[in-house]
Amino acid sequence: MKLWQVYLFLGISILLGALGQIFMKVMMNQLGPFPFEDRVKWLFYGFSVLKSKYLWMVFLCYGISIVLWLMVLSYADLSLVRPLMSVGYLITLAYGIYSGESVTNERILGTFLIIGGVFLLTKK
Repeated sequence: MKLWQVYLFLGISILLGALGQIFMKVMMNQLGPFPFEDRVKWLFYGFSVLKSKYLWMVFLCYGISIVLWLMVLSYADLSLVRPLMSVGYLITLAYGIYSGESVTNERILGTFLIIGGVFLLTKK
């Protein structure tokens, strides 16, 4: 596998992992808060989760992401590529801004500090 292919598969794996998180959030927004206070409703809530099309999108995203991740790991050092997975934070941050979540300047700065640290780790 060529180096560009490793990074392409890594990028797709990162994107799919972030999309899986976004699908989980969309699903939970759709279903509403988990009924911690009423144990009788737990089972019904669980069935609602299992019936959600978003759960199946999560499985699809994560399944493909894992296969690509394994391919990447067969060619690249874990200590290099694992920190790069935090680039997915940018995708979820963008989703948070787009969806109207309470995204503060501190949250944005913190995310970019993490990403900056990752680039320092990956320099040769």
